[in-house]
Amino acid sequence: MTTDRLEPAPSATGLLVRTEIPERWDDWAGRAPVTLRRRWISLAEGRIPGGVRTFALPGPQGDQVALVGGVMQAPTGHVRFDPQRVLSGGSAADGVAADGPHPWKRYTADDLFPTCLLMGPNYESAPVGPAARDPRLLRQYLDTLLHWCRDQKIRSVSALFLRPDHPELLDVLRDAGFDIVPMVDRSDMDVTWNDLDGYIAGLRRNQRFTVRRELREIAERGIEISQRPIGEEEPELLPLRGQLMAKYGAVPDPQREAGSFRHLREHFGPDNVWIVEARKNGALLSFTMLVRDGDQWTALMSGTDYQHPDASFTYFATMFYRPAELAPQQGITTISYGLGTVQAKRLRGCTVSTLSAAGLVLD
Repeated sequence: MTTDRLEPAPSATGLLVRTEIPERWDDWAGRAPVTLRRRWISLAEGRIPGGVRTFALPGPQGDQVALVGGVMQAPTGHVRFDPQRVLSGGSAADGVAADGPHPWKRYTADDLFPTCLLMGPNYESAPVGPAARDPRLLRQYLDTLLHWCRDQKIRSVSALFLRPDHPELLDVLRDAGFDIVPMVDRSDMDVTWNDLDGYIAGLRRNQRFTVRRELREIAERGIEISQRPIGEEEPELLPLRGQLMAKYGAVPDPQREAGSFRHLREHFGPDNVWIVEARKNGALLSFTMLVRDGDQWTALMSGTDYQHPDASFTYFATMFYRPAELAPQQGITTISYGLGTVQAKRLRGCTVSTLSAAGLVLD
């Protein structure tokens, strides 16, 4: 990404809109979620139609409040990233805003687009900046943003994947007339134990029995669970990624996956990208990729050889059990498991929180 050597001036409305993520972004972000840091945004910025932007209320020392997003000219139909589909109920069958309400159900695309979309591209959104929890400045920020949107002839403002631990923003949006809708659940694991036995002891009784049985079966089958830094090239992981994508209806793209591996290695460093893998007689059965940022791991990618008869339970071992064993040794305090398969994650010690979507049609 390019730098902010030529910093744009605020618009006539007072909003500072950038088409690049400035190099100083992380300094302003402070204690925002790690996936809202610059290198994480660059990893997934293609998910924002029309290109990533930051919308900021500037101050003398940098942004006071800012959110990542973009301007969508038309709907895309994406199950999670298209605000019209999400807020109209079009994604309910896919588990997105499944229970409603669906405030945009009566609107057409002509009523809603272009829309200003506020969205972190890594499935969680929150304001950054020193005033990110200041209700007064958040209201000023939102007023400035809405003024800019009207000046740009934008017809609606939408926000996706809003975190519940930023209630100040949700309150300001609600007071301004936004409809707030439960969107999706995400899972995170707080590391409160010192070793694998401590992790297992914290699970429900039936689940403790299940985990120990799975670990015994893995050992009896001669399956080895190990971990290593990511290599320069990882061709062995690509077929397993392809099987996982095909299982969930996606089209495998080995070239894109290989590019993502290289990007992660270059931007985070090999010592911060670990592969936890399950092997039998050298054959790779399953893997999980853990990306470290500070004291947090993000379980970013995984894959399993579903055609191998001994792959049973190896997904859980690489995704949960070995990371739980390693985390205290590595100074990890949180493991982020993201969206999907909520019940399986809850049973293995995750805390589940609900992310929200918000929308306002401008008059």
